[in-house]
Amino acid sequence: MIRFLSNFQRLRRDSRGGVFIEYLLLCTIVGIGVIVGLATLKEALIGELNDLAQAVGAIICPPGSGGG
Repeated sequence: MIRFLSNFQRLRRDSRGGVFIEYLLLCTIVGIGVIVGLATLKEALIGELNDLAQAVGAIICPPGSGGG
């Protein structure tokens, strides 16, 4: 127990690990933001492409034209 407390006190005075933890936290937050942004972009792109496909389909095969 004494050894644990002395190691804990030494770690509190050491600041080298703190900078690494801050960079790790920053990269994690940025990574999560990128993932969420790409997921949102994917959904928007799929919606736009579906709209485009319906518009092209309406030009090629207008409703009521017999289908083909």
